[in-house]
Amino acid sequence: YRNMSEPRVPGIAAGAALASLFWLPVFLCLGHRSLLKAPASVASLASGAGKAAENDRPVIAILASDCGILLNCSSYIPASYVHLLEQGGAQVVPLYPGMPDAEFDYVLSRVNGAMTIGGFFKMHGIAEKHTRKLYDHVLELAKTGEVFPLWATCVGIHDVAQMATGAVYGEFLNRTFADNLALPLHLTGKAERHLFDPTLFPGSTTYRQWLQEAPLTFHHHLWGIFPETFERFKALRDKFDIVATAVDRKGQEFVALFQGRQHPIFASAFHPEKPAFEWGLHKTGLLQNTQIPHSREAILVNLHFGAAFVQQARQNFRKFEPGEL
Repeated sequence: YRNMSEPRVPGIAAGAALASLFWLPVFLCLGHRSLLKAPASVASLASGAGKAAENDRPVIAILASDCGILLNCSSYIPASYVHLLEQGGAQVVPLYPGMPDAEFDYVLSRVNGAMTIGGFFKMHGIAEKHTRKLYDHVLELAKTGEVFPLWATCVGIHDVAQMATGAVYGEFLNRTFADNLALPLHLTGKAERHLFDPTLFPGSTTYRQWLQEAPLTFHHHLWGIFPETFERFKALRDKFDIVATAVDRKGQEFVALFQGRQHPIFASAFHPEKPAFEWGLHKTGLLQNTQIPHSREAILVNLHFGAAFVQQARQNFRKFEPGEL
């Protein structure tokens, strides 16, 4: 770098410029030949070849619940479920109980995944029909190799078991004591390829450790599926793997999370949407939720479940017409 007070040397500068003009064509020629001989692997990396295509605008449908005894309305979706999916990079549309069949089917044919929420809705009539449609839709597309993920939360784990077995609740549910309770998980090591894939989520190895060491998942249920009950039903054994179990207040082990073997159905007894987005305002009665964990670890691992689920939806390329969404 030349000092500003140093005298100019125009002759040297002009000579350097003329020399650069002489060598420029040589460098361009050599560079062109180097590009022609570039290894195929480099060219592939530059073009993105070899990387599986992903949908960067996934849309996930949430099946709304009827309001039951809680609210004076026809149906609702807690905002926390919407936020969980949005933080994972998805947009959300509702599927609601009063939806005409043709509209329900149309939306289902355009979205990239679906989620059911926990709640007090009655598992018969319209709710059962819609849940069955979601379940059958996943299995039907899986036969052709198309990925359409479904996440069923809380009572949803019971619904999926019912769909798989055809049994009534009383045949596979046991009384558990896990209402308003934060619990650690025991991960079985099975079927973790989608939820804890370190190539997609570098932090997932740490999350697995945290989940087993501390009470980071929030449970709010009075009924559960014991592992021995799960194993007793061939339909469950053949279609699903237990990913994690937990232990309730009385030392009873129950299934906390299971995943489809040949299809992307995920069913959790716990609520991954609550730690980051719900604050435990209800202190009495059925709505008690004061034990929702809000630690840094709880936030990160539960948001991870949402992001991992959305990642599954990125493999589906169905879409709405322009302007329709």
